[in-house]
Amino acid sequence: MAGLLRLLRAVVCALPERWVRRLGRWLGRLAFSVLRIRRRVAVGNLRAALGLRAPEARRLAARVYAHLGTGTLELLRVSRLDEEQAASLLGPRGLAQLRLLLSEGRGLLVLSAHLGHWDLLACASARSGIPVAVVTRSIKQGALNRFWMEDREACGVRLLPAAGSAREILKALRRGSAVAMLIDQHEPGGEVVSFFGRPASTSTALARLARATRVPVVPVFLVRRGDGFVLDVGEPVPLRWTQDRRGDLHRATQQLTTVVEEAIARCPEQWLWLHRRWKLGKDVGAPGRRVVKSPTAS
Repeated sequence: MAGLLRLLRAVVCALPERWVRRLGRWLGRLAFSVLRIRRRVAVGNLRAALGLRAPEARRLAARVYAHLGTGTLELLRVSRLDEEQAASLLGPRGLAQLRLLLSEGRGLLVLSAHLGHWDLLACASARSGIPVAVVTRSIKQGALNRFWMEDREACGVRLLPAAGSAREILKALRRGSAVAMLIDQHEPGGEVVSFFGRPASTSTALARLARATRVPVVPVFLVRRGDGFVLDVGEPVPLRWTQDRRGDLHRATQQLTTVVEEAIARCPEQWLWLHRRWKLGKDVGAPGRRVVKSPTAS
């Protein structure tokens, strides 16, 4: 598997960028139309979350798959990314914003999602000289996981496991690093909040870190615009802390989830709708309402 992946990387790196984009879109459409990898999940999620009719959902899902196909091939080229290319990709304004946020030396908690090109965001930031640590999960396929981890680490990204890395995260913040977390996937036993109007079990890790450290949480996304990308750096999320730890974590997790939802709504064709995000049943109403966990989430 590793040898095949390296061969594929060599081929993709040898191709002009425009060919890579075309090939990626073609592979994505193949996965949607012929292989039908999780197509029913993606279309169902789009219909439920965005209120689309079936034909509209299928058309948007096809664009989702084309985006993912392109992003996958682009990631194979990340080993060729140098400092100048990385800085150009992120743009001077976005880079200046990140550097300013890190200039106080307190570190930075980055809220992101499986939106746009999240891996390229981490790799390009690290290549540009921004210290980056990403809290990440492992892929079940060992060879693929090692390949994926090695490429990111080669760019200077520090990878921290999602479980048991609290001490390392705190050390990274004290060193003035940006610590990124993606909280848009189903979290077994997580906090149940509203996401596109439906209950979604969500990780509280970012909210817990923010409460414990008082380090600002800033939403950052790298989204596709035409043949390039735009770095979207938001304002720090205005989280409020009280003596009620349980209430604080619920409220903050809902706020952070709502920020992610709004970012996805701006470019829905670039989110990972293939993921089984909603597993908890009926609607819970508007974002921000407190939701009691169902037995399946405990």
